[in-house]
Amino acid sequence: MYNIPCNLEENKQLELLISGCEKAFTFFYNRYESRIFKVALRYLKCEDAAQELVQDVFLKLWTKKGCLQIERPVEAWLYTVGKNEIFNILKRQANLWKVMNQLKQTHSFEDNSMQDLILDSDYKLLLKNTLNSLSYQQLAVFKLARYEEMSYSEIACKLNISPLTVKTHMSRALCFIRSNFVANKIIHVKN
Repeated sequence: MYNIPCNLEENKQLELLISGCEKAFTFFYNRYESRIFKVALRYLKCEDAAQELVQDVFLKLWTKKGCLQIERPVEAWLYTVGKNEIFNILKRQANLWKVMNQLKQTHSFEDNSMQDLILDSDYKLLLKNTLNSLSYQQLAVFKLARYEEMSYSEIACKLNISPLTVKTHMSRALCFIRSNFVANKIIHVKN
């Protein structure tokens, strides 16, 4: 048994591929997949992205099989498609980085969602503990004013105290809350 020269074997496989033979497709995939992967990895620097590019290139080989020409080497076609895919990916990445930089400059955009959740949780816990440290009357006034959005005169009527007493309790409650937040470095005092 003798070896068929590479060009003759590839031409035969290419004819079969053009006619829709899956075994011929597998022949080209097995022969060139690792080469395309290495080129993609060299430029994309990410194994997942390189593997995805390989899949895209060979998907195009299958979908465009009817446009292939017997006299043109499949390897050159695969490399051209791969190169174009790499350029497209790099162009999209460059555009994305450009947009991200513009967002950072104009909006100082950062993804601090986890940090924000932790700070929000810390803030709520500190507020709860601070409110529990208020006197009964201060807490009642604060809750009616802030959570139920009642006016001082409505609160005075509900609690059967004077509006001036409501104002005093609210003032003391806010002062205590503020000093507690300053002590815990949640808010800063401007000098």
